[in-house]
Amino acid sequence: MSVITDFWKFIRGKTLGGKEYKVSLQDVEAYMDRDGRDELAIYMFALHAGINIIANALSMCEVRTFRKWEETREDQYYRWNFEPNMNMNAAQFKQKLVWMLIYKNECLVVQGSGGEFLIADSYTHCQNALGQDTFEGVTIGSDSESGTVSPYTFQKTFKMKDVLFYRLSNRNITALLEQLMQEYDGMLKAAVQKFHKAGGERGILSIDANAATGTYGMKEDGTPKTFNDVYTELINKQFKQYFKSPNAVLPLFRGFDYQTKGTEASKKSTSEVKDVTDLTGEIYSRVANALQIPPALLKGDIADVSALTRNLLTFAVDPIASMIEAENNRKLYRREVLEGTYQMIDTSAIMHMSAAELAESSDKMISCGGWNIDEIRKKAGDAPLNTEWSKEHFLTKNYSGMEAAEAAAGQAKMESGKEGKKSEA
Repeated sequence: MSVITDFWKFIRGKTLGGKEYKVSLQDVEAYMDRDGRDELAIYMFALHAGINIIANALSMCEVRTFRKWEETREDQYYRWNFEPNMNMNAAQFKQKLVWMLIYKNECLVVQGSGGEFLIADSYTHCQNALGQDTFEGVTIGSDSESGTVSPYTFQKTFKMKDVLFYRLSNRNITALLEQLMQEYDGMLKAAVQKFHKAGGERGILSIDANAATGTYGMKEDGTPKTFNDVYTELINKQFKQYFKSPNAVLPLFRGFDYQTKGTEASKKSTSEVKDVTDLTGEIYSRVANALQIPPALLKGDIADVSALTRNLLTFAVDPIASMIEAENNRKLYRREVLEGTYQMIDTSAIMHMSAAELAESSDKMISCGGWNIDEIRKKAGDAPLNTEWSKEHFLTKNYSGMEAAEAAAGQAKMESGKEGKKSEA
């Protein structure tokens, strides 16, 4: 992947001093051949697929807000669940936040004058060991996929206490993955070449000694074609086109004779195919391990999806959700958190459960007072009833306290004593 670094160094060199430089296809091909693009596509596809799994999962989560230990739905709830800013809904905002957090290892969110949350596309992080870090040159709108958004750069300097700054670890996981992928580049290239060679066309081109002195017509500029011109065009252009086409005719000048060498060369064995698929699967596994995603889930295996989803929640989604939650609470609520004013990211919505799957567990949770009717309906995907009885928590006698149990036992003893006296009478 160092070819990408070299390419961007080349582009930066062309744009020094504010100059504009139009990148041509020749510039790209000079730094990246077709095999390199194929290898890069496999790695980038796996990486993007893995990040999308985590981002899509977190975008489904509800951000619940509490004030004095009671759940509320105020401004912060609306911001994080519906409209963080005028140009994005909550799902889009969370997806971009998680994407930048994983891909760039950090993400900066600043607040606009109206309290909206804005994700910074670029900034300069000025670290201070003894004081607050600051952020300068904070720019939003420069990473738009459509390319139609005019970027805006804040002229102010943001202090750490005034922003939401998320960071996963001290090392950028994507940079480490790119270093790891360099070790697979050579092996994958060899496997692909072996695959193409096994199914490629092979033949013998016989050239008569008199061909070098033959007449081959004229070039476009009016000069006569030489033997070297004809030979170069035949090898580099005509043969390539002939081998790629399923049905083709190859015109040859006098003195040239081409014969296919055998028919077994066109047969691909399972060995060549397995080499490519095994290495591709290995790349997927390494990317999945780096992102803490079950490899089977990234590869699209559907066996035991419930177990894979629980694994995804435990090792990939919950840690990121907890980190976002902690940063939000310390910056948005500060010491009010100690008094029960905070927010939490509910990741339970990621696991889809039908009413039938909830039936047994909901019965237990209602009987022990854990959930009420409205909470059960929300988990099943239904709208809450919002009535007094649906919000009430019930507790069966099996889960009652010792005092209630002793009172019930005393009552039963008294009733049995009364029954005994009646029978004696």
